[in-house]
Amino acid sequence: MALNRKKTENAPIGFDMTPMIDCVFQLLIFFIVCTQITQQENVSLRLPDAISASEDDKQAPKLFTIHIAPANQGAYEDLPKDFGWFCYGHPAPKSPDEMKSILGQEARRVDPSRKLEGWSEANNRSENLIAVRVDARCPAGHFAQLIELMVEVRMYKIKVYVLKDMAQ
Repeated sequence: MALNRKKTENAPIGFDMTPMIDCVFQLLIFFIVCTQITQQENVSLRLPDAISASEDDKQAPKLFTIHIAPANQGAYEDLPKDFGWFCYGHPAPKSPDEMKSILGQEARRVDPSRKLEGWSEANNRSENLIAVRVDARCPAGHFAQLIELMVEVRMYKIKVYVLKDMAQ
């Protein structure tokens, strides 16, 4: 039957782009809604003072940062009761099992742009550096438990953030 159809000389040739544009906008909205836009430094804490603190190098590569901070991030208390581990900018504290899994992933991460070398087979350990920001009011046990988890996944390079004591 298609052979019997008359060809019209003046019929416009082209595509209707409306469905494709609708689909692109729907995909764009979907990815905007589903993407988490967070910052790692959004955990509120008081860093401890130290005499020998040095200025942070702004040109240094961005490190994976773990925050040991009050678990109740919404309230300001003189001495919080509970502390937790926060990373990736998530507002929920991580359990020891979650933290060990995250540390295991970070131990093997290779990223030349951030100068992350990953796992060293020769030394049988991670060559990646972890940055830790600890609240000054936090009991030492939370920091010690984090160090134990790092030892279990064979991560030995750590950078602890403190504030320079201005009263010298």
